Amino acid sequence: MTLNERIEFLENQIKILTAAMKNFSANVEEKDITPYTIAGGTKNPSTVMPIDAKTGLGVELANHVIWNDSEGRRPPMDEEPPPPQKGYNKHSHSRYSGGALVKDVLEIVEYTWGGIINKESQQFWKTPTVIKTERNSKGEQVEKIGLLDLVFNPDTKTWGVASLEIDVKRCYLVERDTLGVIALDSKGNEKKSPLYNSDSNSTSIVWDENGNNGMGCWRFYAVFAPQN
Repeated sequence: MTLNERIEFLENQIKILTAAMKNFSANVEEKDITPYTIAGGTKNPSTVMPIDAKTGLGVELANHVIWNDSEGRRPPMDEEPPPPQKGYNKHSHSRYSGGALVKDVLEIVEYTWGGIINKESQQFWKTPTVIKTERNSKGEQVEKIGLLDLVFNPDTKTWGVASLEIDVKRCYLVERDTLGVIALDSKGNEKKSPLYNSDSNSTSIVWDENGNNGMGCWRFYAVFAPQN
């Protein structure tokens, strides 16, 4: 390297060091150190998460929502905590709180529980759950899980259930007005009466033990009672 080349190299080094010093000075001199946080605790990333509606083991590390007094306990390995006695996270499900339940998504299921004693906390279910089955009209065994069969009343803005079974002793025939209030007849009586009555003079249906090929069936009266 010639003397001129050496001088040029050193001049470039001076420029680089000068720029570095200016940058260092602009970010450090007469300024407070930018605050920062070092998170402590577990190094396992699976337990580092925001508040969530999950439950069960590890809640004191993972910031889960506590739903009842058995959530968050650490039972001995392979054991369930006792069933909860108190509920903490109480909230309704509406458009304003918790969110409305979606008709086309909400399912109801029935399990064969086996050895599970704490049915409230799925995190602690150690044995596999088995969905119960029932035979359909085609003779097929189907799992007992499915959507609710709901019907909307636009006048009252309420949902009703499409019933698959009617208890004759508890069923009332009712007429309601557009506001959902039981209508009155000319005598001021509510238009509401039980479907069945053990008094044959007051019932709307009777049991015919000879109907349905001898297996029995309900018969509806097809005439009005004579007016008194």
